[in-house]
Amino acid sequence: MEALKENDIVCLVSEEGRKWFVKLEKKHFSTHVGLVNLQDIIGRMPGDFIITNTNRKLYFFLPSLEELILHYVKRSTQIIYPKDAGYLILKLGIKQGMKILEIGTGSGAMTLILAYFAGSTGKLYTYEAREEFSKKAKNLIEQMQLSDRVVFHIKDIDDGIEENEFDCAVIDLKEPENYLADVVDCLSCGAIFGIVVPTTNQVSAVIQTCENLPVMNLEVCEILFRKYRVNSERLRPFDVMVGHTAYLITGRKIKK
Repeated sequence: MEALKENDIVCLVSEEGRKWFVKLEKKHFSTHVGLVNLQDIIGRMPGDFIITNTNRKLYFFLPSLEELILHYVKRSTQIIYPKDAGYLILKLGIKQGMKILEIGTGSGAMTLILAYFAGSTGKLYTYEAREEFSKKAKNLIEQMQLSDRVVFHIKDIDDGIEENEFDCAVIDLKEPENYLADVVDCLSCGAIFGIVVPTTNQVSAVIQTCENLPVMNLEVCEILFRKYRVNSERLRPFDVMVGHTAYLITGRKIKK
């Protein structure tokens, strides 16, 4: 692991477990346990701590992708939650060097995840009709230093997809069934697509559309996530859990 640099985003953690996420280019950062000079963190290794002006410890780390998605990404739209994104990454087989299509950039959370796993030799092409959303997502990708992996299109899919022969695709739009034929058409044969929708009637619409497309292995699922209270003597789940966030639909393109 490398020492922290000025353009890094760090996770500050108090001894009680409270977290803050901040970019080190700032000079000072204030919390309820005191003020710190962020410049004193630059050049040091993650896992160390800094002392606030009230003599309290703040540990600092490089945040995980899950932490960035849940706590750092500014949400202009509903994001794809890590529990759903993680499943899609495995299901679609995202790996280094892949050519990936994303329909619906939104807040850029899934854009960030796809770009990360595509690696330095991969390329993500993401389409978003709303310019303000695309610009915010682009700013996020620039902060994460992944700009060379992502091509942003501010364009409605009704006007066409400019590239083809994608290795996989992720669709996160209100009415994905209206765009599925175009997406499938620009996929390589055998490629997997993933669709994220919040309601069952949207799932039904996608299934009906797929009946007339060259696809197979259609699957639908949802993922429920429950955390536990970390106490060795009274281990039990939290009363509130992350239940339904989205239905995930996946399928493969086949030869006509």
